[in-house]
Formats: sequence, C-alpha cells, structure tokens
Amino acid sequence: MHLACDGRGRPLAIPPTPGQRHDGLCARPLPERIRVPRTGPGRPHRRPDQVIADKAYSSRGFRAYLRKRGIAHAVPEKTDQRCHRHNRGRRGG
Repeated sequence: MHLACDGRGRPLAIPPTPGQRHDGLCARPLPERIRVPRTGPGRPHRRPDQVIADKAYSSRGFRAYLRKRGIAHAVPEKTDQRCHRHNRGRRGG
C-alpha cells in the first residue's frame, strides 16, 4: 500500500497498486493523485510543498521528477548509490 499524507498524518491519496509492485514504479503517480480542496473558491492544490519518503523512493528518476515539478524532497540515499556517485568522481559526484 502506498499512501500520501499531510503533516498531521491525514491521508491525501491512496492509489490502488498490485501486491508485487515495486515502490519506485508507484512513486510518480502518488503525488499526482493529491487533491487538497481550498477553503474558498478556486481549484484544489495539486503540488505538495515537500516529499518525505524512505530509501525505496531514492531513484535518480524520481528525484529528477520532483526537482522538475519544484517539490522539495527529503529522501535518504541508498549506500550503493552514494558509493557509485563517489566512484565517478568529478564526472558525477
């Protein structure tokens, strides 16, 4: 189960996913399903201010997607990703 919630833990989006689906594949549709209604007139908010996730969502593609949409993120890097970037040195680190 994948869940997007606000800072108080209230659910904002719960997309249905198959049981064997990888977290990285469900990462992009999750923020796109968020709809927070405004108190007054107007369209609902669709872009979160920040995304906090675990290491399962630390793919380079998902981070690029968040940067492209202007969403701040706090996703810890996997150790092997950090090592690969370090080994590339000036070419990618």
